[in-house]
Amino acid sequence: MLDFLTRRLRRFRKETAGNVVVIFALSLLPLTGLAGAAIDYSRVNAERMKLDNAADAAALAAVTKSARNNLALPDQAEIQTYFKALAQIPSDVVLTEVSATPRTSVTSVFVTVSYTATIKTSFLAALGFDKLTFGGSSTSAADKPKFVNFYLLLDNSPSMGLGATDDDIAKLQSVTPDSCAFACHQHTFDSKGRITGDSTTDYYTIAKKNNVTTRIDVLRSATKNLAQSAFNAQQMTSQFKMAVYTFSDTVQTISDLSGNLTTGAPNVKDMASGIDLAYAYYNQRDTQTSFDTAMTHINTNMPAPGDGSTANQAMQFLFLVTDGVQDQPVGASPDGNASGAANTADPYDPKKYTPPNVVTQSNLLSYKAGNVPVSVTINGKKKTVYNRLITTMDTTLCDTVKNRNIRIAVLYTPYLPIPSNGFYNSYVAPLAPAIPTKLKACASPGFYFEVTPTQGIDEAMQAMFRAALSAVRLTQ
Repeated sequence: MLDFLTRRLRRFRKETAGNVVVIFALSLLPLTGLAGAAIDYSRVNAERMKLDNAADAAALAAVTKSARNNLALPDQAEIQTYFKALAQIPSDVVLTEVSATPRTSVTSVFVTVSYTATIKTSFLAALGFDKLTFGGSSTSAADKPKFVNFYLLLDNSPSMGLGATDDDIAKLQSVTPDSCAFACHQHTFDSKGRITGDSTTDYYTIAKKNNVTTRIDVLRSATKNLAQSAFNAQQMTSQFKMAVYTFSDTVQTISDLSGNLTTGAPNVKDMASGIDLAYAYYNQRDTQTSFDTAMTHINTNMPAPGDGSTANQAMQFLFLVTDGVQDQPVGASPDGNASGAANTADPYDPKKYTPPNVVTQSNLLSYKAGNVPVSVTINGKKKTVYNRLITTMDTTLCDTVKNRNIRIAVLYTPYLPIPSNGFYNSYVAPLAPAIPTKLKACASPGFYFEVTPTQGIDEAMQAMFRAALSAVRLTQ
């Protein structure tokens, strides 16, 4: 090869036709320039690719942050810092401009990140081009966060005075005179059944003095934690609002619908401290769980759901937490007049019962206790009716709510078995197999939850909330 090149050079030196040398000399400079330009432009393309990738990431970061901060964009200095950190710009590249341009629609926000930069040349500098300018842009879009209202309907009937764990049940039974597992909450009354104050000797007080944790205690704590979780999960101010109600045979308002979840006065978290066990009534009447009353009330209070695009068009969720056992008065009113059609002699067969009538608050204190027959006159005829209904939930109450496109999440808090308790053995145990089936039918698909030995009320309520957020995101 060396000999071949040597011979060719000798021939070129001896060549007398000058046009070859001239042509070669004239073409050498542009050929060198083209080769140099190709090298410089390849460097431009390599740097542009890196900066384009950085623009993609910066645009995504900008739109993500804007969605978390009431659609307010990060400032230009923040974007430039983030952009440079991703691009790892070499010393011969100068970033001259980085900008973020927002654009919003009804349901989405868009951010375009643009940049311009210069790069020092190598070969082209010899031709008078000491630098090249290039640029690019990237646009990202995200759905605006959805506004959601959460309505909590929490069972605080006397059964929620049950010990929270087997150990709590055993402890309460060991300190009550009749080994009762329920921390009954009572007023004191005069001879006419009028409230005179709070009892200081009821089982509720005994449970407190002996550090027995009841299910209502856990529910109170779980609701406060849920308010905090909702506040932490917000992507913009007042994105989530929450209302809290407890129910027995009446509905008690703990907190009206509010966007003040953890701050401000009043706020939902602080108001949740007021969640407490319902009082037993005169003569310790226990018919204090009415799904009819509770579901009718909440359905009236919840407005029509929207698409979540604005606070006035918020999506609506109902969280129902209950043990699933209905226990309410039916049949006859306290004054002996019939309050509805007579029921059959079997008070525990829901198929034989007409829908129960709502007993007014003014009648509750002196309502006849126990499941005993009452002789009343209906349409001029003597009939015997019973004044207590213990059964599972009527799921048509849930259908009424769901038919309005409101999702219902149900958390079932099962009775822990109390074999030594006559009421449990007679009336709760026989219903137990049907309770979860009814509550599942009440819940919207995918929104049935159940407290288990390894997942308590707090954890289960958090799972409900996470499921709700996932469903909201899937609708965007």
